[in-house]
Amino acid sequence: MLSVKKASKHILTCIFLTFCIISSTTSWAQTSKTKTKSVSFSYHSDKDADGSTRVKYKSKTNNFDIEYKGDITISNDDKDIIGVSNNGYIEIRKSSFGSKRRIVIEANGNGQLTKSYYVGRSEKNYASEGKVWLAEILPEVVRTTTIGAESRVKRFYTKGGASSVLTEITNLKSDFVKSTYFKLLLRNNLSNTELVSTIKKAGVEINSDHYLSGILQENQKAFLANDKTIAAYIQAAKSIQSDHYVTNVLKKVINDGDINDEQMGSLLEISKDVRSDHYLTQILKEIMDNRTLNSKNTMRIIELSKDIRSDHYKTEVLKKVINKKSLPSDAYTAYMTTLEDVKSDHYATEVIKKLLDSKFDGKTSSLSSLLDLVDKNISSDHYTTTIFKKLAKQRLSDDQLVVTLNAATTIRSDHYLSETLLAFSNSVNRGSAKVKQAYKNTAKSISSDSYYGKAIKAIN
Repeated sequence: MLSVKKASKHILTCIFLTFCIISSTTSWAQTSKTKTKSVSFSYHSDKDADGSTRVKYKSKTNNFDIEYKGDITISNDDKDIIGVSNNGYIEIRKSSFGSKRRIVIEANGNGQLTKSYYVGRSEKNYASEGKVWLAEILPEVVRTTTIGAESRVKRFYTKGGASSVLTEITNLKSDFVKSTYFKLLLRNNLSNTELVSTIKKAGVEINSDHYLSGILQENQKAFLANDKTIAAYIQAAKSIQSDHYVTNVLKKVINDGDINDEQMGSLLEISKDVRSDHYLTQILKEIMDNRTLNSKNTMRIIELSKDIRSDHYKTEVLKKVINKKSLPSDAYTAYMTTLEDVKSDHYATEVIKKLLDSKFDGKTSSLSSLLDLVDKNISSDHYTTTIFKKLAKQRLSDDQLVVTLNAATTIRSDHYLSETLLAFSNSVNRGSAKVKQAYKNTAKSISSDSYYGKAIKAIN
């Protein structure tokens, strides 16, 4: 008996899993809250079956279910359904205080509509009762769903242009529906003035970062056509709270070859509001990977990197800046200033080593700035010595060697100071008397006879 039960259970499980596999559905749910009302929506679309769509709507005053298939055409006053595509239908059900009402409108193959109205299980006269009830609820239905959205946008746009559509959008009930109307509006050939109004309205009306970022990305070409639309675009993008979605928007902008450097500089303004070190780093690295930067935008990247709090992420950006083909001289000072913010000896050393490998300009003033940075920011003798050893491989003038050797006196460890001096010994042996004297003066800081002897024996 037990084995029979197990077998039955196994069969039921298989049936359930098979059902899950063959049922492909899309769904979303949203709760929209304002000072005056709280509304929740759920949406279910089963397109693998018969192409029908179900919408459930619930608020403090209304609660109805809608199921439809095909294109639905709404009358100009939004109070009647005047068209359904062939073999399509719409069914609207509403429950209120125990009373259940339902309207079913079907289209036959000839485009004719059959309309039925039910209260409870009883069919009532549609012409005298159902039509009145539909006129009462349909305005809310069309503003809660995307039913008839395309024809409604066309109607409003024909009547009063983009401003008429934007006015209607303020009456819609969810970000999902609003975003659909915005996208339909943007299919029209809007003027610059209309584009600016549309972008600004999207930033105000749509609370969902997902839907707002989708609109900004989908219509990017039009939105970034000129300075006025770019300004509106930046304003709308700043409404996005999620760093993830802001990053997605900016990445698409960055990879748009039609955006020039001047526009790119303006659009970088959006990244100022990115709080996540991870996402800000992604944005800045994306720019450096995919664009040839002018001096001004290189400076902007360096400035933006100052907002990165993590030494790890800041180092990623600073090392990437060094990898660019050119680091303008006016950006060098800004770069060094940003590097001062790196508190970790490890990460600061990584950047300085990279700098010395590829972008050190060889000027004494730059060398002095670098040595001051090492003195102020790096406390570890190990990391300080690593940098000095890297400097020892540079072609330094006698004056620069003297400056460097004098700076080495900040190393407290006899071991590391002697290692540093030995690294410079070959250059010192080729240098002038003043270089040798600087070397000897620094060696006097070594208290260990053994380490001092090694350092002194290394020079002539």
